[in-house]
Amino acid sequence: MKKLLFCFPLIPILVLSGCTLIWEDIALIPDERAGPNLVIYFAEDSGTRRAAKAIAQTSGGELFDIGGKKPLPDPLAYDTFFVGGSAAKGRIAARLEDFLARVDFMDGRVVPFWTSREEAETGDLNGQFRERVRGGRLLRGGGFLFAGRVKAKDIEETAGNWTETALTELGLLRAAGGDQAEDMAKLFAAAYGGRLGPAVFQDGDWTFEMDGVRWYYAQGRFLPQEDAERPQDFRPQFLYRYSPEPPGNPDEISPWRYVANQIISRRQSSFRMPYRLYSTPDAIRSPFFETLWQARSKAEAFSRQRWIRFLGRSVQVHQDIVSPLDRVETNIQELAKEDPEIQNWIKNLQSITGWNWRNVAGSTNRSFHAYGVAVDLLIKVRPGMETYWQWTAAKGIDWRSVPAEKRQNPPAAAIRAFEEQGFIWGGRWARYDTMHFEYHPELLILGTGRDDTPPPRTDENTSGSPALKDAVVSPRDRHSPQS
Repeated sequence: MKKLLFCFPLIPILVLSGCTLIWEDIALIPDERAGPNLVIYFAEDSGTRRAAKAIAQTSGGELFDIGGKKPLPDPLAYDTFFVGGSAAKGRIAARLEDFLARVDFMDGRVVPFWTSREEAETGDLNGQFRERVRGGRLLRGGGFLFAGRVKAKDIEETAGNWTETALTELGLLRAAGGDQAEDMAKLFAAAYGGRLGPAVFQDGDWTFEMDGVRWYYAQGRFLPQEDAERPQDFRPQFLYRYSPEPPGNPDEISPWRYVANQIISRRQSSFRMPYRLYSTPDAIRSPFFETLWQARSKAEAFSRQRWIRFLGRSVQVHQDIVSPLDRVETNIQELAKEDPEIQNWIKNLQSITGWNWRNVAGSTNRSFHAYGVAVDLLIKVRPGMETYWQWTAAKGIDWRSVPAEKRQNPPAAAIRAFEEQGFIWGGRWARYDTMHFEYHPELLILGTGRDDTPPPRTDENTSGSPALKDAVVSPRDRHSPQS
């Protein structure tokens, strides 16, 4: 029997047959958006290949074989990368070294792993990764020592345990609570009350209705019935805690906090982020947002767009965000009467763009501009100031080093005006896009947490979604359990 050894203090030694896990100290990171992950590997033996597949299955990530013929997926589509492969004589494989020399991980987290036949051969492999990883936040990883003939199930179990513990230590894994499905179904039903019916428990899952079709939570995917029975074929819904601009008035009450309180007011803890769920390597995106915005094709998306006037310019947007944008403009114009900063911002607007049937720049993922629920407010460029991380990189500047004061941010009051009506701001992203606003009320609800503040005085102040106040809690509710 070989030992499975975790090199953490106070963690017991677990025993499995056939292989040993050599795990060095892993750096803790703060609780933040985990994002989707990609498992990148180079395998010179079946054991390494099985370990990589087990890491992908446990983390819900996708697989990429360096030795294969497919091109590397867009790094911007992932926030965390497990990167590794076979090691021999204390060095990582030459193919992996060559790969690392050519790839920029775009500020993503990189967790290395490796496999070896001899313990003496492992060397300082973390140090080798540290020297070669470019553009990523490298975390300390670990290795799998295979001694003799190792059963496939032992490799998979060892790699799966390592991945689960790694995700937990990194703050990327949440305990799977029985109330998570209810929380998330009610979150979306509240955020999109104009399109979704109330959240109800049906057929053994939490559900809501959209366009006469019942959608199921389906282990974090939100799928119609015909797809809900195979959730592993779809990627989990991507959610994270978005922190809006603090109120200008300390006594001001956030409408999103009020909505969050309506959903979880009888609970003792705040919303929990979704569990990192299993999915197949070829998992695809859920059709939820395409259906929500009726944008499953360019022609269908175009039919939902409307031309409006916004801050003195014409812009084409989805019909369902016309009213929220009208309230944003009313608020901004009212503030501009006494705020020179907002007056100057409006005066220096160079363009406003909305609907554009395209993918995220440099990605295969559909942009929310393609649905018509995102707007870019570009102001005239000032020397030395930056707007969008890709434009910054194109000038040969390290976009990660640009401080907030060197970015062309809208006035804080203008950002708050958007957020109060359900829009998130791209300037809060690590890969900043300071001109970008995107309609995501569910992230604002999720990000406000829970407190004991009383509700706003009028229904009109409860949401940017006209039907929200009717969708928050149905009479039968019982509180038991992407640019």
